[in-house]
Amino acid sequence: MLRAVAYRSVAVPGIDAPRLERIVHGAQRFNRMAGVTGAMLFDGARFLQYIEGPEDGIEGAIGRIRASSDHERLHMLGDGVIETRRFPAWDMSCLMQPNTVLDRLFVAPWGSMDRSLDPAGNPVGGLLLLRQLLS
Repeated sequence: MLRAVAYRSVAVPGIDAPRLERIVHGAQRFNRMAGVTGAMLFDGARFLQYIEGPEDGIEGAIGRIRASSDHERLHMLGDGVIETRRFPAWDMSCLMQPNTVLDRLFVAPWGSMDRSLDPAGNPVGGLLLLRQLLS
C-alpha cells in the first residue's frame, strides 16, 4: 500500500536560491532513505508539494515538513491511498513556476487524488494537473 499527500504552504521571507537548494537536497537525502518520491513547485512565495511512498516514509516526511522553519500556514490538499507511484523516478525535485500555475493547482480537487472528474466526466484532479505540468 502506498500513501500520497499534497500540501501547500507559504515560504518565510528570505528564501533565496541557496536556501532553496539546501531544502531540496535535504528532502532528497531523506526521501531516498524513506522510499518517498514526489515533486515540489515554488513560485517565489508559496510551495506546493506532492509526495508518495510507504506509510512510514510519508509519516517521516510529514514530520520533517511540519517541523521546517522554511514555511508556514501549511494546508493539506489531499491525503490518500494510491495503487502505483506517479513519480517513481523523482526523489524530490523543485521547479519554479508562475503563481498562476500554483493558483490553479491550489483550487483543483485533491481529495481523491487523481480520480476527480468535471461535470463532463473529464479528469481534473490536482494530481492529474501536476502530472501534465511535469511531463
